[in-house]
Amino acid sequence: MRLVAIAACLAAGLASVTARADEPIVIKFSHVVAPDTPKGKAALKLMQLAEERTHGRVKVEVYPNSQLYKDKEELEALQLGAVQMLAPSVSKFGPLGIKEFESFDLPYIFPLVDALRRISDGPIGKSLFAKLEPKGTIGLA
Repeated sequence: MRLVAIAACLAAGLASVTARADEPIVIKFSHVVAPDTPKGKAALKLMQLAEERTHGRVKVEVYPNSQLYKDKEELEALQLGAVQMLAPSVSKFGPLGIKEFESFDLPYIFPLVDALRRISDGPIGKSLFAKLEPKGTIGLA
């Protein structure tokens, strides 16, 4: 889902990131898959781009393969501020009260990738991801 879930979790976790002006902001990014998977490669690319585009003011520490937390522990770690970023399956949002995300886990519900993108990037997706946005944070758009 083109890492939209990552952006949602980043917005949720940034409130807990603090640093002195002379120190880089360090973002702990936990995920449960191997670095050579699509999600793992995207996490490493995000790490590279964040450091390049902020000229080192933001450092992303990527922890793949459940190094920090198991799949069921990650969201709690994010809520507690132990990590600032996750890349969970969207099905993890169902237990948080947003059952609509479970539709993305149904195999073949979307006949083409283009159809998925029209839903996830269109008004329906914007409505879903607005539900993830904590009050007082920057929008995901």
